Amino acid sequence: MGNPSNIGVSKIAAYAEAPDDFIRAGGKAYNAKATAYGTKAHQSIGSGPSKLAFVIGCVLLIAALFYLGVLPL
Repeated sequence: MGNPSNIGVSKIAAYAEAPDDFIRAGGKAYNAKATAYGTKAHQSIGSGPSKLAFVIGCVLLIAALFYLGVLPL
């Protein structure tokens, strides 16, 4: 398939961190702990907060507005 014309920033960062390890691993993941952390971080992107957290946040906001007198009773 050949070499890609674009190189991902994660590959550049991995090379900058440890060039010898990066080359030894053939450009693949060589740090299992960092790989697990990165996978978890990428999976959480876009998952958003839970409905319960949203409802609690709304209730707290409305209560604060009543307490501060922004909303009349």
